Amino acid sequence: MPSSPAPSPAPSPVLTSARDVLDPAHLRAALRISPADATLAAALRVGAAAAVVLGLSAAVGRTDLAAFASLGALVILYGRYEPYRRRAALLTGVAVVFVAAFLLTASLTAAGAPTVVVLAVVALVAGLATALSVLVRTGPPGASIVVFAAAGGMVGPLAWSDVTERGVAFALGAVVAWLVGMSGYLVRPSAPARLAVRRAADAVRRSLDAGPDVAPDAARAASAAVARARDVLADDLSHRRTRDTARVLAAELAAFAAALGSSSAAVQGTPAAPADDLPPRRRLVDDLRAGWRVPGWRLAGVRVVLASVVAGAGTSAVGLSHPAWAQLGATATLQGASTRHAVVRALQRGGGTVLGALLAWPLLAAHLSFAATCVVVVVLQVVTEVVVGRHYGLAMLTITPMALLMTSLGGAVDPAGIAASRALDTVLGAVVGVLAVVLVHPRRRPAVPAEA
Repeated sequence: MPSSPAPSPAPSPVLTSARDVLDPAHLRAALRISPADATLAAALRVGAAAAVVLGLSAAVGRTDLAAFASLGALVILYGRYEPYRRRAALLTGVAVVFVAAFLLTASLTAAGAPTVVVLAVVALVAGLATALSVLVRTGPPGASIVVFAAAGGMVGPLAWSDVTERGVAFALGAVVAWLVGMSGYLVRPSAPARLAVRRAADAVRRSLDAGPDVAPDAARAASAAVARARDVLADDLSHRRTRDTARVLAAELAAFAAALGSSSAAVQGTPAAPADDLPPRRRLVDDLRAGWRVPGWRLAGVRVVLASVVAGAGTSAVGLSHPAWAQLGATATLQGASTRHAVVRALQRGGGTVLGALLAWPLLAAHLSFAATCVVVVVLQVVTEVVVGRHYGLAMLTITPMALLMTSLGGAVDPAGIAASRALDTVLGAVVGVLAVVLVHPRRRPAVPAEA
């Protein structure tokens, strides 16, 4: 009998990723503006948290600590659409990680640790935060802001008394963020569930109206939106104050899912679960246990650690003054779950930061008063939250001057120097992040069942 031909070798994942990086479709995707809804309320909460901590800093006469308090207040960026009990747990966990990352790097700086050691610790923090964000499914902004918090602890020189004062201001900012983020529970505790059901209804309508060329994608999006609403409703159903509203919303969701129809509700042959048959409440510890068995979080963490080390070492070697910003750029790029996502984020972050640095330069050179700087920072934070869901690159136009103005609250800065450093460090970090996607892959690829 003739021997069967030898199977062709599997393509190299490095070559596959390299070809994917050069796909011109990434540039078109980087320019595309996405639809977003319900952004104003979340943006106003972010602005309110920043305004409160900056106002408190001025009221107690410690404007020198305003930058660190406002940095801690960035905790509010997480869990903006989560049901309130899950949001409370998520914000608490993020606040603990934030404060720990800041105090760790600040303590090393005060102890006189070499810069290379501090940067290595920042890289480890970035990797651990990335793994945690994948395991717990925090969503945007992922580990990026944790690295920003860790970088804040490198602002020196530092005495131990400075570490204590800045740590207290940082923790106070995180507490204010928690309170502002949870404030909606007092007036409308079912708001996240109402929003999730409304989004599911909109997704179902788009699926029913979709043409044959986009129908599968629309059906998949509708099924995901229904599943998301079911998770939120399950959380509300287990709580006395929101239980009655959750039952009404669950009935509405069941009607939307039924209208979707069997042909649209099934994705890849798997029918969606009935919307009124809600799953058990999903807690953070449940996500942690479930995610632990999935190997993707390990690869994500390792990629970020390696990329952060290379980015920090590279910027230090060429004499740039803020290597932690390059680590932040690499971490932000690698929050994408695929090569395409990472390349798009790199293009948007790099290009947006360069343009944002050009906008920040005259603002920094104007030497605004403390009050004027605070107003600009708050306005930029609100605008950022309105824009970021629609286009990450456009958001970088406001994120960059906002971050640099926050930095200037901690002391005098060279406007041209710090703007140029931010742009160069970020671009280098984004490039390193893309290289990490190309070069770092699992040692063993998962086996594919024969029937697949």
